Amino acid sequence: AVVSTQSTGREVVDVDLGITDRNPVTQAKELQAYLYISNANKVIAAAFVEHIEKGYPCISPHTADETGKLPLLKTADAAMKAVCGVSRLWVFKQCRRKKVASRLMDCIRANFVFGCTISKVKIAFSDPTENGRLFAQVYCGTGNFLIYR
Repeated sequence: AVVSTQSTGREVVDVDLGITDRNPVTQAKELQAYLYISNANKVIAAAFVEHIEKGYPCISPHTADETGKLPLLKTADAAMKAVCGVSRLWVFKQCRRKKVASRLMDCIRANFVFGCTISKVKIAFSDPTENGRLFAQVYCGTGNFLIYR
């Protein structure tokens, strides 16, 4: 799919991620879009991020149960300072497991706040999928990565 505008890009990403929330309040958020463009001039990854003030450490176990599914996310009650909230992070299926998302996140950390690189502990993720949880855990270097609401 060719992405021509941020809203169209977000719709494409939402469909691929299985997100069905079309609440106008959710859509009214001021999101910044970051796109990863391949050498063939195709969008192979996208991230939609926003300024936030707090996130909650994930305290859920990160091992699958007997059915192979990860348990529901649980967070600590105490909030921690966060700067950047990742609302959506998507990578084209054939480009996954090739460090594309990590490179995109590194770009976001270096450019989101002018003149400074955001620490990984100040990044929070919004309701990650199973793959998103695994990515956040590896990328942040901890199972207690931040989640924001």
